Amino acid sequence: MSEKSQGVHYAWWVMIGCFFLQAGALGAIMNAGGIFIVPVCNELGFDRGALALYLTFYFIATTATYPLVAKYLPKWDFRVFLTTCFLVLAATEAAMGLMNELWQWYAAGVVLGVAGALVFVVASTVLIENWFVAKRGTALGIAMCGSGIGGFFFPIFGNFLIETVGWRMAYPSIALAMCVIVPPFTLFVFRLHPSDMGLRPYGAEQGEAMAETRASEKGMPARKAIVTLAFVCVFLYAGIEALFSGYNNHLPGFAESIGYSAAFGAGILSMAQLGYSVATLVMGWVTDKIGVAASTYITLGVTAASLLGFSFLQAEVPLMACAFVFGMNSVIITISVPTLISELFGKKYFAQILSYSRMSGIIGCFGAAAVGACFDLTGSYIGSFFARIAILAACAVLVGIALTQKKKLRAQWE
Repeated sequence: MSEKSQGVHYAWWVMIGCFFLQAGALGAIMNAGGIFIVPVCNELGFDRGALALYLTFYFIATTATYPLVAKYLPKWDFRVFLTTCFLVLAATEAAMGLMNELWQWYAAGVVLGVAGALVFVVASTVLIENWFVAKRGTALGIAMCGSGIGGFFFPIFGNFLIETVGWRMAYPSIALAMCVIVPPFTLFVFRLHPSDMGLRPYGAEQGEAMAETRASEKGMPARKAIVTLAFVCVFLYAGIEALFSGYNNHLPGFAESIGYSAAFGAGILSMAQLGYSVATLVMGWVTDKIGVAASTYITLGVTAASLLGFSFLQAEVPLMACAFVFGMNSVIITISVPTLISELFGKKYFAQILSYSRMSGIIGCFGAAAVGACFDLTGSYIGSFFARIAILAACAVLVGIALTQKKKLRAQWE
């Protein structure tokens, strides 16, 4: 087969498939899952913090499963492996409509974490890495933007379903929509390596020209990096920043708590996901222009401003604007942390050091439950917003300390 189909390299079709994979999996299940918390709790009498704890089980299971995915991904048929994991996710989403007990949601969280380790995180990253040499960052940004676009669409679609057929039927309906979007790509488009189709990655010629440059790259070995003060600060920064992942799921509940309808709650969740999508596309460019330190502090600052807005500006238009800005904070994990690691420790051992930093997600796994518990105890989300502002201040301090070590660390690069 030719590398091009009507002038388009096959790698771009893989990127489009990754976009729909992110939209129809992560966007549908995790980024839009918050619309169910209020109706489920109202009908079954659960505390919001107790129900949101299923996300903690999800994060723990995902973290524990990463090493297994890395081990078996090269050994198993990629399309079968990925499609099976996706169908497990869709079946679990559908089954949530039949649940009546908290432990069932917790079990579902574990299943979502195990199957989602490949589908939500690893698959698109590995595919883009394998298929692109040139424009890899652009392709990855577009692919990952899919989760935000899915997170924008599915809350609106899901809330419509909840209002018309109830939450129990909304779950399997979303699962069905997922199965329409994703399997055509996992079954018929994706190949793990271009060589599986007799092709070369997009921009392979540039990659050959850059091989000598990559061979001369410098950096600190992972075993040395992970015991430095700078890495500890970055690890804590990534971990407590990941607590933000729990806030999105409570945005519909926050809207309901201040007197708005479920439809408006789904709307602000969608705006947050739209903000994430826009930030994913532009923040890499911004970081290149002004540097990782300045872009990180700006992101932390505007996120704090959005939380103040949630606390004091509760008219519809300001809330929508705050939700859009708030959604942009997610790029801290996808852009700020990796860029900081490259800046501090170099490129030679970047992948290893980044993988260690990802383990910080175990800290963030308690975010959704903590925010829900705050509401259960006080009847308001405002306290959690101010607590989050304090956490952002701590993040700024951690980044500052890490960057003070930059000169010292670079002197130790191999």
